[in-house]
Amino acid sequence: MKLERVLRVISQNVGELPIQEKGATFKPAGKKRETKTGEVPENTGYTESQTCASLKLKLNATGKYGVEELSNADEDTLTIFTTGGKQYMMPNAWVTEPGELGDAEMDIEYNSGTSPRLV
Repeated sequence: MKLERVLRVISQNVGELPIQEKGATFKPAGKKRETKTGEVPENTGYTESQTCASLKLKLNATGKYGVEELSNADEDTLTIFTTGGKQYMMPNAWVTEPGELGDAEMDIEYNSGTSPRLV
């Protein structure tokens, strides 16, 4: 069995992002369920709330894109490709906080309200 991971990420605004090998985690948008305990087990249930899609990236600092340029990204459309052949889109994505520049690498996190699967 082959395990799946994020392979490539393409930004509509800046093109293909230089992600490091194993440098990305993706959580699709969905529902969060919080358990509400009742006086008796039959009265226990849950409430639902919507969660945003999240894409955390560790990028190679190639000099092509500055940390401030990527940190200011909003209303971007990201396409995520996985090693299993799946594709997801994060429309109107935004960067959650300023990126962090380290030793030839940058950490950036995008959020989006939805993340439809394309393939």
